[in-house]
Amino acid sequence: MRLINFNSYIFIYLYDARWNNILLNSIRLAIRVYGFKRKGFTIKLSNDKEIKKLNFKWRKINKPTNILSFPNVCKNDEVYDNINYMGDIIISYDTLKSEASKGGLSLSSHLIHILFHGILHLEGYKHRKRVDECCMQKQEIKYLKKLNIINPYAERIKIN
Repeated sequence: MRLINFNSYIFIYLYDARWNNILLNSIRLAIRVYGFKRKGFTIKLSNDKEIKKLNFKWRKINKPTNILSFPNVCKNDEVYDNINYMGDIIISYDTLKSEASKGGLSLSSHLIHILFHGILHLEGYKHRKRVDECCMQKQEIKYLKKLNIINPYAERIKIN
């Protein structure tokens, strides 16, 4: 395990060596674009084996997923030096890479999209209802646009 401090309040734990500097720089860029002010969180960069265990433990779903977000439920208690600790995010390299490949996306742009998705969950966004899903997607698209990343929800034509 390797710890990377983005700043004093945002921590990135590297649990799988396949997470390279290009992907780490993509994460740094996404965090800067999101524009956190007085907020902290943790990102754990992992793999399918670990995320599958966590997905089963916390959601009773026995398969890997691209990302899990665990919002801090004690927000009022977790203020240190006027910083609000938002929660934890875990991302699976294996699932992320597979989805990017199947979707014809660059791994970096898909990572940035999924990271924005996870951060929005930490902020309290949900997508159980269609209206909430649309609201969350609008926010994702807003941040992706700042990085000139195409709208992942738009219809795309694949050329074989």
